[in-house]
Amino acid sequence: MKKLVLSLAILSFLTQVSYAQTNTPNILPNSTSDFKKFRFGAYIAPSLSWMKPTTAKDGDQTQKSDGSKVGFIYGLMADYNFSSNYSIATGLQVNGTGGKISTELNPSTPPPAGTVLSSKYNYSLKYLEIPLALKLKTDPINKFVFFGQLGVTMGFNISKKATYSVQTTDSLYTADSKEKVTGKVGVITPVIFQMNIGIGAQYPLNNKLDAYIGLFFNNGFAPDVTDPTKFKDKPYSFDDGRTRLNNFALRVGLYF
Repeated sequence: MKKLVLSLAILSFLTQVSYAQTNTPNILPNSTSDFKKFRFGAYIAPSLSWMKPTTAKDGDQTQKSDGSKVGFIYGLMADYNFSSNYSIATGLQVNGTGGKISTELNPSTPPPAGTVLSSKYNYSLKYLEIPLALKLKTDPINKFVFFGQLGVTMGFNISKKATYSVQTTDSLYTADSKEKVTGKVGVITPVIFQMNIGIGAQYPLNNKLDAYIGLFFNNGFAPDVTDPTKFKDKPYSFDDGRTRLNNFALRVGLYF
């Protein structure tokens, strides 16, 4: 939570600095189209996501990321341009994401009956997300406007499924098809926050349209995506590492 407060404070400070640098309402355009206070657009973005445990070991149990997942993001974007070089970027997007987590028990003594020896989880998650970032843009360079941005994304979980395999001392639990993640399988945090960092470029196609491309990294920092997974019908529980969710995404779209 302290990281979130610090991130918002930095964003607020940079915004105030940007406003201070804007001395006149007669702002020059940053592309061949006329300057617009508001720009709206749409984009699609293939992504590569992974889930990283925040604890590598809990007692005799180790947790690790067990692979990445190819996903897809699509959404709407909106920029409020308070100068030709500075904007507040936001929007609304749907993020199909997830990752793979595995755990393994290395007991120092023989475990009791029903103990979880190993597990593998393949999460398929979907979030409705609202990004908010400060966007800094260059003046046109051969019509291209390059940008960098930094901000925070808030995500609301709207779908949670997983395939899994859990080996205990006396049995094997499996789900080869995607099952909805509920109490027995795991608990998915309903709201998460990610730091988003992006770079890219815009190119004017005419007086109204700009082509847009950007590479983004989203780093989950609060709270944990998954809570400890517990089997309610057994006298034991095990931890899948309290994971954070990260991804790279390549956005391609249009500004109107």
